[in-house]
Amino acid sequence: MKTRRFALGALLALACAGSALAGARAQSQTYPDKPIRLIVPFTPGGVTDNIGRVLAERMGRELGQSIIIDNRAGANGRIGTDAVAKAAPDGYTLLLGGIGALTIHPHMLKVPYDPVNDFVPISLVATNDVVIVVNPKLPVKTPAELVAYAKANGNKMQYGSSGIGAPTHLAAELFKTRVGSAMVHVPYKGDSAAVMDVVAGNVDLSFSTVSATLSLIQAGKLRAIAMTGLQRSQSLPDVPTLDETVLKGFNADTWVGLFAPARTPDPIIKRLYEATKAALADPEVRRKLIAGGNNIVGNDTAQFRAFLDAESKKWGEVIRAGNIKLDE
Repeated sequence: MKTRRFALGALLALACAGSALAGARAQSQTYPDKPIRLIVPFTPGGVTDNIGRVLAERMGRELGQSIIIDNRAGANGRIGTDAVAKAAPDGYTLLLGGIGALTIHPHMLKVPYDPVNDFVPISLVATNDVVIVVNPKLPVKTPAELVAYAKANGNKMQYGSSGIGAPTHLAAELFKTRVGSAMVHVPYKGDSAAVMDVVAGNVDLSFSTVSATLSLIQAGKLRAIAMTGLQRSQSLPDVPTLDETVLKGFNADTWVGLFAPARTPDPIIKRLYEATKAALADPEVRRKLIAGGNNIVGNDTAQFRAFLDAESKKWGEVIRAGNIKLDE
């Protein structure tokens, strides 16, 4: 009797699994048949939001459905990120996620989601260049001069960032470690405040995004010394990288990528990746993103996952070495 019940139970489980698989397959074949929600975990008007709006419009045309931006700001991106982690895995709720909530914050405090297992990485959309800017009165003009000056005057130098635990803060900490400098961190509430204090001469330098500094660099109010990524900025092509000059392998760009909730069917992930790839190949999309200080990437799921693993490892090591804590 027990054997018969077990057999019937197993058959029922197989039938349910088969039904679920068939349902997922059918859903994938008709996807998308309604508007898609793209959660941007920051306020409107910022770098991530601007990328999201350009991407959503072009991807929507590719998919034949509207992609609606849903700004879920708060906790430095963690509120919107958590909302996607808990969303239905049907391809109708996506995340335009970034470096902080997914590869930095989990090393600094307890987050309400698993940054690895709660998401499917679809594509790394773009990196946003980080540039080292100084007040033009500071006697450095090249990466080599900056390194020499930081070594000799580190304990007297102050650098600004957009806040404790921000990507720009960690980029500077990585620089300090590689150079062996004792520069003093002055945290601000956002890039703009930090940058304006460099202009005013209240701090010596700042690690900041190109989007926050480009107009001031072009106006001569800031001097761009080096890019912190592995490639030169498409917006500042004459500014060398630390990697190509004085610190081989140095890489500290910020980035944004497209994610879906875990267990989203593979055919849907593939469809979304194809739409992302097509959108990022569009000349007008590329023009708009590059004008915002972004470098376009558009890699696939496997490549993006490897990138995320490397980013998490790198920033975890920087955070532990600097004993950096986020009080939230």
